[in-house]
Amino acid sequence: GQNVQHDIIDGVKLLINDGTVDKDNICIMGASFGGYSALQSAIIEPDMFKCAIGLMGVYDLPLMYEEGDTQASSYGVNYLKTVIGTDEAELKAFSPAYNVDKLKAPVLIVHGGEDERAPIEQAESLEAALKKAKHPYEITILDDEGHGFYKEEHRTLYYKKVLAFLDDHLKL
Repeated sequence: GQNVQHDIIDGVKLLINDGTVDKDNICIMGASFGGYSALQSAIIEPDMFKCAIGLMGVYDLPLMYEEGDTQASSYGVNYLKTVIGTDEAELKAFSPAYNVDKLKAPVLIVHGGEDERAPIEQAESLEAALKKAKHPYEITILDDEGHGFYKEEHRTLYYKKVLAFLDDHLKL
């Protein structure tokens, strides 16, 4: 929840400093763990990103122990204990769903309704937090997709949503 986020942020700062990107025109986007990273980076550096896009991401770390296919096996639970730990306060401190009050960027969430790796409850937890905070967001649930968008019509919809969101929040 911390080191990789600072690597991403440091990389963006390098690109800003060398003139590769316009510091006033950056959106962050990622899928799966990258969806987590996109939202968490925008929370850690709220003034850096004009928007954040999370695709089939993990946004509520405590929920990883309750929902999805990872926690369904002893191997998966051991993996979670090793990778994210078990300290609930720390898990919440590193969970976007518990830290939307630090977020400034508008958010786009796209998630598969049948996702077992990052179950739909992850998107629902983030959406509930954003709604409670009255933070600007859009959400699209592709009911019959899992951890990825495989149907052509869903990929088309997903790309259109992302392009429209970027057009709304960046100077393209």
